Order: sequence, then structure tokens, then C-alpha cells
Amino acid sequence: MDRPKVLSNRSVADAVRSTTIGRKILWLVSLGFVLRVCARLYTGEEDFWVNGYTFYFDLAQNIAAGKGMRFTDAPPTTFRVPLYPAFLAMLTWGHQLFVPVLLAQGLIGAGTVWCAALLTGEMFGVAAAIIAAVVAAIYPYYVVHDTALQETSLFTLLTAVALILLRRARRSESRVTALCAGLALGVDVLTRATIAPFAALAPIWLMWAGGRARLRTGLLCASMLGIVVSPWLVRSWKLTGAPALATETGMELWRGNNPLTFSHYPRESIDLSEASALRALTPAEQGEIGKARDIEAAGDEWFWRKGMSYIHTHPWLTIGNSFRKIGAAFGWLPSPRRGLWRDLVHLLSYGPVMLLGLGGMWAFRQRWREHMIFYVLFATFAGVTAVFYGHTSHRTYLDVYWIVFAAGLLSRYLPASRARSGA
Repeated sequence: MDRPKVLSNRSVADAVRSTTIGRKILWLVSLGFVLRVCARLYTGEEDFWVNGYTFYFDLAQNIAAGKGMRFTDAPPTTFRVPLYPAFLAMLTWGHQLFVPVLLAQGLIGAGTVWCAALLTGEMFGVAAAIIAAVVAAIYPYYVVHDTALQETSLFTLLTAVALILLRRARRSESRVTALCAGLALGVDVLTRATIAPFAALAPIWLMWAGGRARLRTGLLCASMLGIVVSPWLVRSWKLTGAPALATETGMELWRGNNPLTFSHYPRESIDLSEASALRALTPAEQGEIGKARDIEAAGDEWFWRKGMSYIHTHPWLTIGNSFRKIGAAFGWLPSPRRGLWRDLVHLLSYGPVMLLGLGGMWAFRQRWREHMIFYVLFATFAGVTAVFYGHTSHRTYLDVYWIVFAAGLLSRYLPASRARSGA
């Protein structure tokens, strides 16, 4: 008979410690779920259906009815990418079922807590992982908005999963992990199209400074990304004549680049600035819009031309405004403003997380090659914001990475005995 394997005292201690740490993180993930569900139950079902992005549910109802991606009594649309409306359709079958959406999005928010802990643990150790899980679980913006009628919570989780897989694929050079990373990136793009520049650069990061194995890893990731996104691009090409991810790009460009962009934005919603800009158009321009909007792609092209014309006519003003837009998206006060107390909560939560996150990025700058993927993520968001515009809700998917680096920085100052124990 084989003799039983005898574990050393150190091995036993490590096993007990890992179990204890895992249990702590699981409790924190559960806390994140409970807080998100309770916050949404407090605001109520009516608030959920009225104050969310209601057009997503309109799309979901038509998907559930077998009509595909379209608004009620309208032809098929490529206005936005399809994953979140399809997600709602799967949960509700076109009916206003509050509880399934609440629980599903609460779990998604809890998944982000888990990803924050996992990513932080891989980068900075178990003490930092617990700190990150605590902050992500109670982070006010996530607690309130993860269960709102919008794609932000799903997008935040998918981006975090993609980053975890990308880091692992680069470290292990595993083909399967590279394919999974490409799958996650593709699904992420189909949730919010603005992540596309990052998704295109991520496989290049996998190939960067590597040999034949890393080249293969990056190509596999890029191939899977293309496979996932291409059916939607083919559909767009058939409907509009162009393989575009969305037909709101022209409108978004014009929204962020017209004489009245800052008439209300960033203190108020960009929608109010858009309404002012539309009213300021000449009768001839309004007539052109009316004709162009009969065909979705033509309307998008009309606004694209107007936005580009403004940029070409006012190049220096556009550059100055781009910094104002980035400042609005990353500002300590929310854009748009939400009232004294909500603005104060945002300031006192996001402000320290951002400062500590920046401090962590600087403190661990010697690991810049490993962390380059995060820099690319932030840079691509800033670039898209500079060209178009950005509200706080557009940026919050990045807050989890401020939390990761903040936790890494804070864990440096824990007593060594506490850090070893994972407390």
C-alpha cells in the first residue's frame, strides 16, 4: 500500500489560510449582491422602469416577440449593439418582470466584486485582494447603478473578465485562454461599442515583445474577437450598406462637437445640449435631417458630416473642448450633477479611490510592461471621450481598476504579519 502523504506544517497552514481567504472573499461578494438588491428595492420597481434607459426594454420586447432588433413600429435597426437588449429579452420574455432583472444584475455586480478580488490577488497578493473586495462591494456608484436599466454593470463585468483572461493568456501563452480572451472581448464590444478601440489593441499587447508563441496567442485572440463580432457587422452591412457597430456614431460625434455642446453639458445631461443644438439649426438643415432620417444610415452620415465640419472649422477650440470632456468624465463631481448629497457621496467615494489608484499606478510603475494593458484601457477611453463626449456613467467601468491599484498601494502599508495572514 502507498504510504499516506504527510503535509508539512507550512503546507497545512497555507491550505487553511487559502480556505479562510476564499471564505472571506465569498462573504464580501455576497455582501455586494445584498447591498445592490436592497438599494434597488428601496428605490422601487417604478423608478427602475421609468428612470432607466427605457429604449433598451423597447428593443428587448421586440426581440422577445420574434421581431429582432427594432423599435416598435420601426424597421430593423443597428442603432446600438445587441447584447444588453438580448439579455433583457431572455430574462423577461418582453414582460416587465422586475425581480429576474434585479437578481440577475445584482449577481453581475457581485461578479465584478469577485473579479476585483481575483485580479488584485494575482497582481498584489491576498491582503490587497480582500481590500479590493471590500471597496468594490460597498462602492456607492456600483451599489446604486449596477441594478439600473442600463448596460453598465454587464459591461463592467465583461471588461474585467476580458482583462483577467488577457493577462493570463499573455503569462501562460495558452491557446484556450487566448481564445477565451477573444470571446470575452467580442461579447464586450457587442455590449458597448465604445470599447472597440481597446478590443482592437488588446491582441497587439498579447503579441508585444514576444516570440512565436505570443504571436500565435495574439492572433488567436484577434481571430475569436472577429468571429464573435462579424455576424453583427454583416447584419449592419446588409441593412445600412456599411459594416458599422452602431448607427448612432454620427449623432454622438455631432453631440460632442457643435456650437452648443457646452450649453448644458457637463453640469447637465448632453441630451439638453443636443435639444438646444437641434433647435438652433436652420430650417434648411432641419429639412435635410427630416429627409435623411427616413433612412437610418443616412441620418447618421448627415450628423457625422456636420460634426466633422465643426471640427475642421474650429480645430483649436475642438482640442480645448476635448480636455473639458475628459475632465467631465473623470471629474470628482458627477456629470450630470445629481444634487448636493448625491454629489457629495460621489466626491467622497470616487475621489479617494481615484487618488489612491493613481498613487498605486505610480508606486508599481516598475511593472509597467505587465500593467500596460490597463494604461491602454484608460487611454482608449480618454481618446473616445475627447472625440465624442463623456458622462460619469461612461467612465465608471474603469473605477474597478482604480480600486485594484488602490488596494495594491494600501496593502504595502499593512503590518507584515497581517499581510501574511491575509487579514
